[in-house]
Amino acid sequence: MASVMQIWPDDYQSLWDIKYHDYVIEVKWSKIPFEDYKRLAQEYAQCGHLIFENVIESGHNNVKSDMWFFCGIFLLRQSMELGLKALICRVCNRKNEIQKNFKDCCHDLWKLFLRYSEKGENYISSDEKQWLIHYLASIEEVDEKSDMFRFPFEDAFLAQYRDKFLNNISVANNMEQAYHLIKKCINCGTYDHDFQFEAEWSPEFLILASHGIGNCYLCEPVSDHGFHTKITGYIQAADFIFSNCEKNHLGERLYPLIFLLRNAIELCLKRLFYASVDNGVTRHVFLSKRRSHLLKKDLWKNVRPMIQHYASESDADLKIIDIVEDQILELDALDKNGDCFRYPTTYSLEYRCNDREFDVKNVYEYMSAVINFLEGCDSMLDVISDFESEMRSYYSDCYDYYDY
Repeated sequence: MASVMQIWPDDYQSLWDIKYHDYVIEVKWSKIPFEDYKRLAQEYAQCGHLIFENVIESGHNNVKSDMWFFCGIFLLRQSMELGLKALICRVCNRKNEIQKNFKDCCHDLWKLFLRYSEKGENYISSDEKQWLIHYLASIEEVDEKSDMFRFPFEDAFLAQYRDKFLNNISVANNMEQAYHLIKKCINCGTYDHDFQFEAEWSPEFLILASHGIGNCYLCEPVSDHGFHTKITGYIQAADFIFSNCEKNHLGERLYPLIFLLRNAIELCLKRLFYASVDNGVTRHVFLSKRRSHLLKKDLWKNVRPMIQHYASESDADLKIIDIVEDQILELDALDKNGDCFRYPTTYSLEYRCNDREFDVKNVYEYMSAVINFLEGCDSMLDVISDFESEMRSYYSDCYDYYDY
């Protein structure tokens, strides 16, 4: 296999190609929402645990501590949401009741747990329940939309946490404990054999440390608008999950893997909105589309003209742009809003991806190639931006000389 860094979009490659038969898995859901949400919760939790474990064992590895760690936070948070939604599916007898709870609560873990508790199931102790309620409320204070650790930080978050350090071990331990308490509810009161509830742990989501050794530094350079940290973290975490997966566990990694790669592609496209070149996206487009999740309609559509303009000026082969467009359209057709591989079903409990075969290695290479192209575009635009700035400064000096 070629290095991921060397993979480039191929005109003859499709997301659905079967090239590596040892890597083929079939997505097949039971069509029992409780079972399917429970299963995907476990898959996200396993990937989050792998990331946390590797980050913490790496010691003082700044890239992992400061970048990968955010992916672990998202994966564990997502596993909690999936687990709680599994419980909603179990305690609600009617489809429309499940739909209403999903829509009312959306990503709110605290609300989901309260809705579940109102149905009368009680498989955890009073101490465990109080700890979990306080902990889920703490998450919602920081990350109510489940996007804080997927995209560049909001100004309000940075105003409170900039230049501070997360205590990686404490944050990871608390997230794992919260998931295991939810799983205890799923298992009707039974803990996993290796878990023990630690009542003395403070039920706080973000626990700070006094130093950065082995911890996550909450800093975003103004120069890159916070994209480098998130893009690097999501790409490398996806690489790690794929590279450290035994073939008999590929099916358990597919959904989290595709989500991480798809999120990285979205981040790469959004970063291009910030390119400070003369022929960049317009201010109206920047303000109205930069938060969209739509790869085709809002993101690629608005950065392609910029890429094509500068590629044409440098006499580059423009065919690669058409190839990438076809691949982005194929991804968009499968996962328009970035949630197809985040949940087994829609809010309406419809299964969008079922009885489909995936060549996991082909999917990984296909999406990595798109990322490599977009990262190359960002590097190209940085060089062009510097050149344009220098030329403006040069001509400004010339005008000043002649005016004098």
